[in-house]
Amino acid sequence: MDTPPPAGESATTAITNHMVRLVREEGVEYIRFLLALRATETYVLPKTFKDVAKLPADSKKKWLESCLEELKSLKNRDVYEIVDLLKGRKAVKNR
Repeated sequence: MDTPPPAGESATTAITNHMVRLVREEGVEYIRFLLALRATETYVLPKTFKDVAKLPADSKKKWLESCLEELKSLKNRDVYEIVDLLKGRKAVKNR
């Protein structure tokens, strides 16, 4: 809401009237607002654990929990098996 409610109108009524206007306009103004808001945000998706370590604590915790959940899922589906590396062989690199 750009302007305060008119005299005698409660904030709730003003918000309701604003929402009615948004719906009447099929949300075009609201969508433009959200797009403009999103355009000002910058977020870089972490690619390595070093990148994850630089995140704020709450984000870092969520990423690490997700990583552990993914590893658990892979293990439960028998996608991999941990074995000793044979003598003279090199491990395959993975990112």
